[in-house]
Amino acid sequence: MKICNILLFFLSLFILSCSDDDLDVDDCAGDPGGDAVCGCTDSTASNFDTLATFDDGSCVDCAGVAGGDNICGCTDSTATNYDSLATYDDNSCEFLLNGVPIKWIRTYDGDESWCVNTVSDGGFIIAGATNYTGQIIKTDSNGEKEWHQLYDNSTSLYSVRQTADGGFIATGYYECDTLPGCYPDIYLLKTNSSGTIEWEISDGTSNNDWARDVVQTQDGNFVITGTWNDDGWNSKAMLRKYSSSGDFMWGQLYSSSTANEGNSLIETSDGSLVFVGYSGEQHGAYKHFMVKADSDGEQIWKKKTASVGDALLYAVCETPSAGFVSAGFCNSWRSNLLVERNGSGSIAWEDCFIDESSHYGYYDMTPSSDGGYYLIDDICYLTKTDESGNISFSVQLAHVNQSVIELDDGDLVIGGFGFREGNSGGPISLLRLDPSNINTSNLTAE
Repeated sequence: MKICNILLFFLSLFILSCSDDDLDVDDCAGDPGGDAVCGCTDSTASNFDTLATFDDGSCVDCAGVAGGDNICGCTDSTATNYDSLATYDDNSCEFLLNGVPIKWIRTYDGDESWCVNTVSDGGFIIAGATNYTGQIIKTDSNGEKEWHQLYDNSTSLYSVRQTADGGFIATGYYECDTLPGCYPDIYLLKTNSSGTIEWEISDGTSNNDWARDVVQTQDGNFVITGTWNDDGWNSKAMLRKYSSSGDFMWGQLYSSSTANEGNSLIETSDGSLVFVGYSGEQHGAYKHFMVKADSDGEQIWKKKTASVGDALLYAVCETPSAGFVSAGFCNSWRSNLLVERNGSGSIAWEDCFIDESSHYGYYDMTPSSDGGYYLIDDICYLTKTDESGNISFSVQLAHVNQSVIELDDGDLVIGGFGFREGNSGGPISLLRLDPSNINTSNLTAE
């Protein structure tokens, strides 16, 4: 009996020492108390887990197909990295354009592409014209066309940007060229996210008026820049503001000569408006200018500068030091121009690249993540400069001469329609490249 009591005592201790966890918990493989690590154990799968000891059926191939056997790679035989074994294209194809590696190039219907901007979904929006009718093209992040809209009341669209509500605002001009004595008017267009018109307006005098750029301001309304001609002879650079529903709010003119035009406009972080263009006499003697105005369009300062020959500015951006860098042409349409002004409008530096192989004028610019600038010019030269305007490299592409954008990953997207010597153009085009892949060792900085 005494022995039995002792045995019962030790048995009870054993039972008490065993928890429910030790007896009841299964591991991921279903084994009580096991230590299996579940995951994909197939080394050929895209989600292969080197730590897994039990295959849980989660394996997928590179195309995301469960149990699939796709081989991912570049399936385009014209690409430099074509993979004959690949069965699924993973968008990794690279191509050579004038010796420059590019990730993709897309072409679209139409005659003109004046502006490309990014869209919040990662895609791109293109403004231009086809057969003297304004058009907007929306693409996905790979440049594949999602929709294409024509706007019969517009002759051409020079600028388009996404609005805060997910739609788009675009501007350009309408020219009733079928009627005698009829001149261009400003055209302003608001669409929804699919390019369907929400409202459109024409605005102008009885003479030549048009808009070149539009921004949505911090208050949700819209400001345009361009030219206004209210007396038949003297064209004036202008800012005009419209409400979110297209109602006219105010207009301001900036004129010190007989020919003036605003080409590119930004709203600064403090709500001011800065735009650039040219000022001079009709048919020549152009000086490049920059205007800073407050949120009501009242001029804070205007700076007009003679350069080498005629000079004109097409693009402007704000610098980290609250100054402004602008780009265009000098030397009477034969050389590229780059100018930096400080916050008061004084010139910090100015470069007229007379001896550069790239010429005919920069059309667009974008700040680079390293503090310099990327620029694209009339004859499709992509140029990289440092923060002081010194050229790092300049290389010619094809059919892209109007817009350049640096993406968050450092890639560049460049668009245009390819003017070349003899005023010959090309198809509306959009391409993407990684500038770090450009071999600059055989490129001479001018």
